[in-house]
Amino acid sequence: MAERYKGKVAFIGVSNNDSVSDGEAYASELEVPYPLAHAPGVWELYEVPYQPVTIVFASDGAVASRIEGPITLDGLNEIIRQQL
Repeated sequence: MAERYKGKVAFIGVSNNDSVSDGEAYASELEVPYPLAHAPGVWELYEVPYQPVTIVFASDGAVASRIEGPITLDGLNEIIRQQL
């Protein structure tokens, strides 16, 4: 998805469990095409009780959609198309 929407949508992965070095190793091993951040405060800011959670922001920074639990590629694609 990150490659499909490159230049139109920004993807950022956020972890609060992995260390920075573990996150970097994960990103390198799986060739993750978007930045990963270690930011436990993000989970508090957006009141995320568990992971995974996908939060989609509109171009003005407002939360456009929030999906708690796993999301399918089709589901994410539909949410992105609605925002573009």
